[in-house]
Amino acid sequence: MNDHLHLIVRHLTHLQRMSEYLAHSVQRCQQILPISNWRTLSLEQHETLAAFRVRFSEFQEHLGKTMRAIAIEEEVKVERFGSVLAFMEKLGVLESVERWKIIRELRNAVNHEYEEDADRLMQFFTEMINATPELFACHHKLLGFCREAYGVKPE
Repeated sequence: MNDHLHLIVRHLTHLQRMSEYLAHSVQRCQQILPISNWRTLSLEQHETLAAFRVRFSEFQEHLGKTMRAIAIEEEVKVERFGSVLAFMEKLGVLESVERWKIIRELRNAVNHEYEEDADRLMQFFTEMINATPELFACHHKLLGFCREAYGVKPE
């Protein structure tokens, strides 16, 4: 196995652990959503939401890094991430490039949202919860591709 495949295996291993943490965070968030009054949330509930936001963001970011590593292994030009996304869509890893971009925009928006607008925050968290299964599906398809194409899996 070459060094680059070792890198892909490390990415897959890290994603596996991250997916477990994200699934745990989703479960905890679903217990407190919907939120009618953000001011009544306990510190623990705020921490639950913050952990979910970070885990969702990092999971999508790491999926992107793994997709880029696979594209490099497949000798796809990766200067533009759009090329990586198009390749992943062609492989069937992504349902659509546009949907990935929408989820990324959501991730970016919630990470830069400092407003106290409860409705807006509720919308962000609801959309993130709803998008999480799509990220898990992408992860599952990446695992399948790597198993089939390279004979590798997470350690």
